[in-house]
Amino acid sequence: MTNASDPEVEKLLEAAKRAYAGGDKPGAAALARQTLLRRPGEATALQILGVVALDAGDAAAARRHLEASNAARPNAVTLNMIGVAAGRMDDGVVARAAFTRAGEMGLAEGWRNLGVTEKGEAQIAAYQKAIAMAPNDAASQAGLAQAFELRHDLARAKEHGDAALRLDAGNVTARLALARVLMREKDFAGAEAMLAPVVQAPRTPAELRAQALGLVGDSRDRRDDARGAFEAFTAANQLSLQLHGAWLNASERLYHPDSVRRMAEMASKLDASGWSAPAGTRSPVFLVGFPRSGTTLLDQILESHSNIVCLEESEHFSDALGDVVTEPSRAFAPASLTTEEMQRVREGYWRRVGDREASVVVDKYPLNIVVLPLIKRVFPNAKIIFALRDPRDVVLSCFQQRFTINAAMAQFLELDRAGAYYDQAMTLFELCRARLNLNLSQVRYEDVVADLEGTARALCAFLSVPFEDRMLNYRETALKRDIATPSARQVIEPLYSRSIGRWRRYEEELAPVLPVLTPWAERYGYAP
Repeated sequence: MTNASDPEVEKLLEAAKRAYAGGDKPGAAALARQTLLRRPGEATALQILGVVALDAGDAAAARRHLEASNAARPNAVTLNMIGVAAGRMDDGVVARAAFTRAGEMGLAEGWRNLGVTEKGEAQIAAYQKAIAMAPNDAASQAGLAQAFELRHDLARAKEHGDAALRLDAGNVTARLALARVLMREKDFAGAEAMLAPVVQAPRTPAELRAQALGLVGDSRDRRDDARGAFEAFTAANQLSLQLHGAWLNASERLYHPDSVRRMAEMASKLDASGWSAPAGTRSPVFLVGFPRSGTTLLDQILESHSNIVCLEESEHFSDALGDVVTEPSRAFAPASLTTEEMQRVREGYWRRVGDREASVVVDKYPLNIVVLPLIKRVFPNAKIIFALRDPRDVVLSCFQQRFTINAAMAQFLELDRAGAYYDQAMTLFELCRARLNLNLSQVRYEDVVADLEGTARALCAFLSVPFEDRMLNYRETALKRDIATPSARQVIEPLYSRSIGRWRRYEEELAPVLPVLTPWAERYGYAP
């Protein structure tokens, strides 16, 4: 090992920095490795290796090199990059700690990255710290605008969005946040104008352009331009399909159409008459339904009750099941689950959910409809709330929304797939209703809008809790919660009927899927 003042080491480090700056990342890595041969543990060389690995998408290697670099010489920039690597590895605990420490050491980017990672008040606080250090950081101003809009503070969202655009007129995050503010203020033409530079800029990332096009569609829809809206929604979905089309082939996933068909085939032959659970088994209430059927609205109404807790939308049940049932094919054979396995699934489920003092715990995950046979097997006494809405409005709304894409949500990027998926999911549900002896309450979205109190009282009777007037003030509940569904901005509004029968304005565009959806609409009592 040479001493710390070895001039050859300094030459190698400078050459590595120049190589990286010039885009020669393999050369930079090679020079960094040569440096480490002469001076093992050299912090800058390890940092270069970490950055190169991060750029190459190898988060684990990047984190390893960067942590070694930081151990040798603690550095805010290195800590920030450790946070980025940990975030890509879904290690939120380490990412948050690294970003926080980087911010405390004076790096505004650390606070900004913490803002991207956090939610709610913690997110706002992180962005505010970034701006306190760097008031002219457009990205932090835009992030704060987005955070305030999500928290329904439109005045401050506008303040920081405008500040971001003064610093960077092309900031996409700011334009998206301001467009959402304008939509809420019912300036629909202004929202589309705000988004025009995002849609038209050739360098706008496809994911962000898709979001912008979706908002353009929303603005046109609110101006009764159905054809223009549908064109924008279609363009947004085509961009998403280019990015996420591989999900269409993820047939091994539980919520993929192939799995739904297999589950339906199994359910058609299932005999659940002998299924039971030990006395005293605690069961959640499962709130299910096809996406965009009003589950988020029901969630807020129920959460407003003092003795009801509604869980954040997550795959609590299927994740607990997956920890125990590791052979995928057994998901389609619920009768094969042993007593011990079912008890482990229950324990894993409640471990995920955590201690809840409320007498009723509602697990709202709409597509748990797909795993109802498994739910019935593990929690045979569970109550099920089924949210129903006109199938034509549902499928149209699914096509128009910007979901986080997975094997199920990918089906909504094309209208024919969306209609087919509805048909498959409802076929499975009706088989479960017919064969599983579910303890079920069906709630129509249209009835909630027409008679909120009557619906709330009926739900309370089903759940064996007394009705509370506060359930009628569900908007106050929604304003206090971080809602991670496309309905987040809608459920804080007073009840409205504009979404009922909305499909009629798009009847021409929906024509290809109406032969699939109309029989379901008739079955559920909706007018032709």
